[in-house]
Amino acid sequence: MGWLVGLPLGIFRLLVGLVMLILRLAVPILLVAVIVFLMRRRRSGAPGREAPKEPRFDGPVYTVDYQEEDSEEEGQ
Repeated sequence: MGWLVGLPLGIFRLLVGLVMLILRLAVPILLVAVIVFLMRRRRSGAPGREAPKEPRFDGPVYTVDYQEEDSEEEGQ
């Protein structure tokens, strides 16, 4: 009956060991990656936004006057 208890505990111990190894390697790598990302972001900064320029018209600008129509004619 010893192997019935020992085998699951051994597998559990092996899995916990693998998870701890992965965390031990992944946390420093992620930490360095985040620091590098933040430093690059701060150094480059956001590009300045300029106000859009008004379009340039060389010729005359024409306007149109619209006439209001009676609502009775629209229904027919």
